[in-house]
Amino acid sequence: MFDVMLRKVYIGIATVAVLAALAPAPASARMQSVEISNKVCQTTGGGKIVRIPGFPGEKIDRRLLQDIKFLRRKYKIFITDGYSTDPVHSANGEHPRGLALDIVPNFAAGGSWKDIDKLAEWAEPRQNHPRSPFRWVGYNGDSGHGSGHHLHLSYSHSGAAFGKTAKTIYSVKCPKRAGGDGDGEPNRDDGDGGDQSGGGIGTGGGGAGDGDGGSGGGISPRTIDSFQLAPVQPESAGING
Repeated sequence: MFDVMLRKVYIGIATVAVLAALAPAPASARMQSVEISNKVCQTTGGGKIVRIPGFPGEKIDRRLLQDIKFLRRKYKIFITDGYSTDPVHSANGEHPRGLALDIVPNFAAGGSWKDIDKLAEWAEPRQNHPRSPFRWVGYNGDSGHGSGHHLHLSYSHSGAAFGKTAKTIYSVKCPKRAGGDGDGEPNRDDGDGGDQSGGGIGTGGGGAGDGDGGSGGGISPRTIDSFQLAPVQPESAGING
């Protein structure tokens, strides 16, 4: 009798293991992107902190790698910081979520502060009114930022815990699927997502509180205003601000 019961237990365990192996991956692990307007891409799932090619020691959410390529090519940028949990950055900002870049000119590639000026003007046509997909832009007129210091770009996203990636983010370029550029680091839990629309998010930033940026399954295009976004968090200190 005992042998029969034990055999049933083993069979049950084996069955559960097989079913778990055959089950589809959680929706939050799948990267799904859709271009919702010109130069605004909404991506849900697939968040992971990876190394930034060409910038030793710097990391970012892999869903921004295509944006970095675009910015390097067009504005000759050099990245001084990306993902970071250093207390020099705001704990509620985008650096600890892998969705912020600190930028100076890439002088070795022929870059200049004029290039960074142009990028800042494009990203924020009017003070405190950034263009989507940017959530906050730190440059001239912002403490600890500006020409000759550095440019800070934060990307829009839904709420995410400190040190975690957001479930949904917004970017200029749609990212490549998993296995694209960058060396993978251990996956960090998907949190929530973003902000993006054609004209910018305005001085209030978009939405209050930590909300969901989309459901786990497929995503349908929605304007940024329809998301409950993480609150805007200006950076205020240091070259790594």
